[in-house]
Amino acid sequence: MVAATLTARERRRLAPLAAALARARGADGPPRLEPVTAPIPRAGTAGLLAGTFNPFTRAHAALAVAGRRAGCGLVVLAMAPVSLAKEGLERAHPVDRLDWVAAWARRHPWAVVAAASHPLLVDMAEALGRATGGQVALLLGADKAAQLVEARWYDDPAAAMARLDRAATLLVAERAGHPAPATPLRARPLPTPAWVPDRSATQAREAAARGLPLDGLLPAVVARRVERTGAYAPGDAYQVRIRDLEALTVSGGHGRLGFRSESP
Repeated sequence: MVAATLTARERRRLAPLAAALARARGADGPPRLEPVTAPIPRAGTAGLLAGTFNPFTRAHAALAVAGRRAGCGLVVLAMAPVSLAKEGLERAHPVDRLDWVAAWARRHPWAVVAAASHPLLVDMAEALGRATGGQVALLLGADKAAQLVEARWYDDPAAAMARLDRAATLLVAERAGHPAPATPLRARPLPTPAWVPDRSATQAREAAARGLPLDGLLPAVVARRVERTGAYAPGDAYQVRIRDLEALTVSGGHGRLGFRSESP
């Protein structure tokens, strides 16, 4: 059974993640990446894998590993507080999602998790380039590569494409049902295992909601946390956890939690 409120131990463990998310949400000035697992080190080439990670799947993990094998000395797993085109997918709170990604990253010393202050990949890529002082490679599936060049996301599409071309190259992995897009940006294929194109976070959410095994869809360390939190389980129990996590985030990781709200 899922606990309704955060325990004191959970509050201590999640406080740094909530603080990073709070800093990202309230960041003024240029876009920035707020690391949650370790500082972002200098790197000759850094891979940037950005997403909602709702949840972090085996396919996400495979993209990160593929980026590492493609020559990225560092891979940054970046999550914006609200991601474009996915504003409604908030069932799992961002702090939980960061925790799941961080649990996987701790087992891979070349991976760093960060909360992003801005949702556009061009902003994240520029922020990562400033942080590392090196080259940036965007690690993304063919579906995201196609979305990346859609004019609707930008006030000035031509200027945005010019910024992207200066900020990063693209390493593009296959995705089921999405042919490799034509793009004006520097791009090359990102080889991944044959099973990766068919995996999705949607599958994982649906399986979790039905109480089905998650090991084929999520890294084991993530699957355990998803099951423990009940983030996608039917009913309203997780809403109590959301309120606790949001209070912790608003307080910058130093809130006094443990209450149970009686409001709907």
